[in-house]
Formats: sequence, C-alpha cells, structure tokens
Amino acid sequence: MRKLQYTGKLLIILSFAAIYLIWGTTYLVISIGLEELPPFLMASIRFIIAGVMLAGYCLYKKEKLPSARSIMKNAILGLIVLAGGQGLLIWSEQYIASGYASILSATLPIWFVIMDKSNWKNYFSNPFIITGVVLGFLGILLLFKDTLSASAFSETALLQLYGSLAVLIGAICWVVGTLYNRSNPAPGSMYSNLAWQLLMASFICLFISFSTGELAGFDISAVTYKGWLSVIYLAIAGSIIAFIAYTWLLTKMPSAIVSTYAYINPVVAVLLGWYLAEEVITRYQLIGMVVILGSAILVNITKSQVQSKSIEAEEGEPEIEPVMKLKS
Repeated sequence: MRKLQYTGKLLIILSFAAIYLIWGTTYLVISIGLEELPPFLMASIRFIIAGVMLAGYCLYKKEKLPSARSIMKNAILGLIVLAGGQGLLIWSEQYIASGYASILSATLPIWFVIMDKSNWKNYFSNPFIITGVVLGFLGILLLFKDTLSASAFSETALLQLYGSLAVLIGAICWVVGTLYNRSNPAPGSMYSNLAWQLLMASFICLFISFSTGELAGFDISAVTYKGWLSVIYLAIAGSIIAFIAYTWLLTKMPSAIVSTYAYINPVVAVLLGWYLAEEVITRYQLIGMVVILGSAILVNITKSQVQSKSIEAEEGEPEIEPVMKLKS
C-alpha cells in the first residue's frame, strides 16, 4: 500500500514537472528552431510527428476510425487552435523574444472571460473578475509601451508590434477553439481527436507555408541537428508527454491547481530566455509581466469559484472536476 502511495505521489510530482518545465521551455525551443526553419513549416513538421504518433497509438488500441463529421470538427479545431493559436505564436517569435511571447500568452484567462458570452452574467457581476480583466489590459499596455513609443520611427519596432499582436490573436484563437469544442465536442477518444487535430493542422500549416512563400530559398539539407531536435522536442515533449501529464493530472487533482502551469510557464520562459539566450526584458515589460500574471491568477481562481457556486446552485451538489480539457 505504501509503495502504491509513493508511486502515485511520484507520478503527480513528475506530471507537474512536465507541464511546468516542458511547456515553459517550448518558447525558447521555438526560437532556436526558427534559426533554421521557417515558422509555419516548423509548425507543420511538429504537428505531423505528434499526430502520426498519436494516431499510431490509437491504431494499437484498436480504436474505431472517426466519422467524416468527427474529422470535420477536428479539422476546424486544428485550424483555429493549432494553426491559429500555435502557428501564430511560432510566427511571432521571429520578431519578439521568447520570454516576452510567453508573458503575452499568459493573458489567456482574460480572453476566456471576455469571449465566454454564456457566462458573462456570472463573470461580470463579480468585482474580482472585473478587476482582473482591467489589470490584464493594463499589463498589456505596459508591455507595449516601449514598442509603441518607437513604432513610428523603427521598422524593427513595427515588426515587434506585429509579433506581439500575433501572440494575442493566437491566444484568442485558442479560446475560440476551446469554446467551440465545449459546445460542439467531436465524438471519439481524447487521443483520437487530438491526433486528427494535429494531422489536419499540419496540412493547413504546410499550405500556409507554401502560399506565403516561406519555402522560397529554403534548403532543407541545410537544417542541422539543432533544428531537427527542436522540432522533435516540441512534437514529443510539448504536444504528447506534457499533454498526457496534463490530462492525467486533471483526473487526480483539482483543475484550479493543475491550471497553475499558466502562471509558472512564463516565469520559466523568461528566466531561460534571459539566462540562455541573453534576451533583454525592460523595466516596463517586467512590471507588465507581474501585472498580467496577477490578473490571470485573480481571474482564474475567482472564475473557478463562480462556476462552482453556479453548478451547486443549479444541481444542489458539488462540482465534479473535468476529466479532459483542450490543450496541446
């Protein structure tokens, strides 16, 4: 019995380490891969590796092939969440530091409150959530201060502004896809759905890569082991190992505790970018990071409490923690 308890605790610790560290390191690994690979091609290769591996696992488990309706829904999610959310994030890191991108990604809980129209009455009747949203936008303005003050005079600053906006649009895409998945879930297992999302997103990103001229002058034989290792790490560690750890933790721990990865990842990304890549974080960006992370914590914790009370009021029983959430 003690051995089983020890094993369970060890798995929980390792799973938290996976979602904290792996997802925190992906921002820097993306910037390393971009030194040799164009952004949407890199996204396409990442997704096809992870998608094939997950599809192979589903075949091994002898799962049924999905219906055309299921494939279509997963294609929509692949377009919005992976090609839109992850693709734009990867594209943005051509122009902005990896740590800076991670801070902007931490605004996700704020966009969720703004776009989850079905729960507006509960959200915006709570002063803590309103305060969190206002603080979140204040943090964004602080992050943009240096760029906006120089954008009229510097082409580099303009590209940084476009990169920053791309991350925010990517975060919004992620929220839109999550809300779509909640109201229109595709039938089938979690692993099968994710596999098809990754495969569809891979083809979409490859099409974007071709249509935007990313491959003009690109020589795949010039990609070194560093570039390939970056993509493989993102595919296996980021899209599979950390995702499995995340979904397993949701069956063992309260979702509010599991979701703390959203606050730890930016800190890991900023520290790694500063220490390993010599990325510079200005004073305003540092203040903006603190404000955004504080607002995200305030919004997320309060939102969980509001949703719990709402379910208890409607059903007369405690909230049951979700088994699965959309994350890759």
